[in-house]
Amino acid sequence: MTHETKPTEILLVEDAKFYRSVIKSQLEKQLGFVVACAETLQEADEILEERADDFFLALLDLNLPDAPNGEIVEHVMKKNIPSVVFSGHFNEEMRDDLMQKRIIDYVLKDSPASIEYVISTVKRLYQNQFVKVLLVDDSKTARFQMGELLNRYKFQVVEAKDGLEGLEVLANNPDVKLVITDYNMPNLDGFEFTKKIRTQYSKRELSIIGVSTYGNHALSAKFIKVGANDFITKPFLNEEFFCRVSQNVEIIDYINAMKESVVTDYLTGLKNRRYFYERGLQMFKESQEGNGYLIAAMMDLDGLKTVNDTYGHDCGDEILRHAASKLRQHFANIGVVTRFSGGEFCAIMYRDGTEDIIEFFENIRHEIETTPLHYTNQQVKTSISIGVTWQNTENLDDLVNLCERFLLKAKEQGGNKVVVG
Repeated sequence: MTHETKPTEILLVEDAKFYRSVIKSQLEKQLGFVVACAETLQEADEILEERADDFFLALLDLNLPDAPNGEIVEHVMKKNIPSVVFSGHFNEEMRDDLMQKRIIDYVLKDSPASIEYVISTVKRLYQNQFVKVLLVDDSKTARFQMGELLNRYKFQVVEAKDGLEGLEVLANNPDVKLVITDYNMPNLDGFEFTKKIRTQYSKRELSIIGVSTYGNHALSAKFIKVGANDFITKPFLNEEFFCRVSQNVEIIDYINAMKESVVTDYLTGLKNRRYFYERGLQMFKESQEGNGYLIAAMMDLDGLKTVNDTYGHDCGDEILRHAASKLRQHFANIGVVTRFSGGEFCAIMYRDGTEDIIEFFENIRHEIETTPLHYTNQQVKTSISIGVTWQNTENLDDLVNLCERFLLKAKEQGGNKVVVG
């Protein structure tokens, strides 16, 4: 029995047709979210009464035809739905009132950039669910206040009361992406804590924000010199805290995305030749220290040129994606499959035995052969030739060369075959 992932739903309450339609369109196209719209407080209440628990977030206009003074905010917040509000005007009194209601953020509808800010904020909040933050402060009150904000912004939060405990928590949570640390703490202060973190994690891997009530230029400069990415003086505005935290997390995200793009094939989404040799060399070394078998396979789609010539290169690209999807499913959690070039794929995996290897690759060959691509009301068939080996070799290149030799034999036999040697 399969379980489909429930789509993320957003409640959008806005009476201005243009603003509402643009935001709805962008959320659906860019993020794939489902957006439920209401133009009035009454319509919003009807939706909330029926399915308030379905919504990940609410986007609320403060000035509605039947609720011109921001009444919508209390109605939605009573349902415990995190909310971002927007309006054509703001003042300090309005801002303070909204923050007391524990909204996430507010947006001034004064330019097209406001729409972009709304979309980026929603995207950031969604991604925050998968980001772990370590909060280190000896003040229980400060930890509670910052922890409450981080939870409101959807982050995963782990805590420590000083630098020594922070190092222990970090060791037990290697997936932490951001550390927020106080300066003045017993046992190990924020400076020394930051220094020790930087012996294990670079600024490209983990971001650190220093915080302190003793805010001055010298303190912030020293924090950054010892390895922090940023510094915030307490007390701070919620908006400043959210913006600084978001910017530091996004920098790490951008760096990771750039790293990933270097080792990912843009067409199929599989890892590329560069990644194969990076990971393959590690697996080759590990296999020499173990008792199992390092199994490598070179695979090539048969007749890809014919597909391109007959149906066009767009169809050829779809065939490659189609095959890549099948290969990804077969090698999930058991090995690495990469696109080498053209219609050629290379895979490597470590196994304790080889009894089922031929059957494994025969299943791949059979599935590619028997599941044609549906393209513009046509069924486009293809097949795959596979060369497999687990012979002992002196290096990874020799192992790959053997696979290519057996792949060539499969091609010489007419293709759509698995040759093992």
